[in-house]
Amino acid sequence: MDTVMTQTFTAPSSPSGYSLHAETRVALDSFFRTFGFTSDEDLARLATWALDMRSVNPREAVAIARARMEAWLTAVLGPAHAGSGSPLARGRAAFVLCDGANWGARVITMGPGALSLEQTRALRTSVPVPAPRPMPTTMPEQQVVLSPLGELFRRWWRAGEPGVSVSR
Repeated sequence: MDTVMTQTFTAPSSPSGYSLHAETRVALDSFFRTFGFTSDEDLARLATWALDMRSVNPREAVAIARARMEAWLTAVLGPAHAGSGSPLARGRAAFVLCDGANWGARVITMGPGALSLEQTRALRTSVPVPAPRPMPTTMPEQQVVLSPLGELFRRWWRAGEPGVSVSR
């Protein structure tokens, strides 16, 4: 008979008694690692912030974390920079491009106002610009020259003939 042990993690920045199941913590850690966070302290702080002392399964935990990060990114980037599409995808790209994980998890957990003007500016300028949609066009006619050396020799040979153009 196998016994299943459930390991729990106590977040260092959480009130006493709050702990996460191991599977939930692993799911949240993998989500926040996509933003560039690697330290255990930052990951624990983000997991506690995302769940707000709720006890949920891993799938629900990641959905809650996605919603909280999307709301935070939308508030920081503003409507002009969030653009169309997924604010989470564009915001994550901007966060990674400006190396926002080096600022620490505190800037996220303290709210959008915790960012300095320089950090906000760096994040907003790092938002990727969407490429235009591909449009069908007609390709201009091209002349194929199989051998440039052979073409040069042909022009030189025909240049000696009277009444023959060297360009053809």
